[in-house]
Amino acid sequence: MAQARTTELSWHTFKDAPPRVRLRPAQPEEEGAVMALRRACGWSAESVPQQFRAMRDGRRTIYIAVGDGYLVGTITVEWVHEDRELADGVTCAHISNLVVHPAYRHRGIGRGLLAAVQRAAVRRGCRLMTIGVDHGNDYARRLYERLGYSFRKDVNAPWGAIHVLTRPLSDHAVA
Repeated sequence: MAQARTTELSWHTFKDAPPRVRLRPAQPEEEGAVMALRRACGWSAESVPQQFRAMRDGRRTIYIAVGDGYLVGTITVEWVHEDRELADGVTCAHISNLVVHPAYRHRGIGRGLLAAVQRAAVRRGCRLMTIGVDHGNDYARRLYERLGYSFRKDVNAPWGAIHVLTRPLSDHAVA
């Protein structure tokens, strides 16, 4: 697991964080740690440098979860996406790359990360959130549906089909 630089950073308070886990936006110097987490979870890390570039350009924000001094989870919110139905930069944002280290799953970290990005979207004036889930990832899809997401459309990605789910956002009803 990648050690997170926790002592030099100011923490944002998210009421939805599980006990002993801190959620906050990633820092540019944490790109390597995010890559290591994705690899540890069996995910490709090839797109991480591009995601950090998009973060520097203001098109995305990457949030991280730190538990016991280690990076244990990450999620990306895309403010602008090439498919404007997913994220238009104004009223709709898109969630991608929700990853939680296997040793830290089933502790509410994924739910806390989802709540953090949904709250950030509401603060930016978004009224709708979308999320993509790989075809066959029924566990994640059921989780998102329990959290109020419903099917919107299917899209094709280089690695296969993705189900796009959507959820309305409000100031009071986030995660």
